[in-house]
Amino acid sequence: MKKLGSAGFAAVLLVLLSAVPAFAGSELPPPGDDVGGVIVHPPGAAPGTTAFTGSGLDVTLWMVVAVALLVVGIAFLVAGRRRRAAVSA
Repeated sequence: MKKLGSAGFAAVLLVLLSAVPAFAGSELPPPGDDVGGVIVHPPGAAPGTTAFTGSGLDVTLWMVVAVALLVVGIAFLVAGRRRRAAVSA
C-alpha cells in the first residue's frame, strides 16, 4: 500500500509540475489589445494554437491518450496485486 501511495503522490506531483508553465503566461492580454498605441501580440501566438509552442497540435487528443494510458496502468496494477494475492494464498 505504501508503494501505491508513493506512486499516486508522484503522479499528482508530476501533473502539477507539468501544469505550472501553463499558468506562467496567463496574465498576458488577449492578442490585438492596444497598449500605449502599439498592438500587442504575445510571442509566437496565433489564433487556435497551443500556448508557448505556437503549434496547431490538438492538446485534447493527447490528454485523452494520457488518461487512457493511466487507466490501463492502474488496471494492470490492480490485476497484478490480485493475482499475487491469489497465488500466495
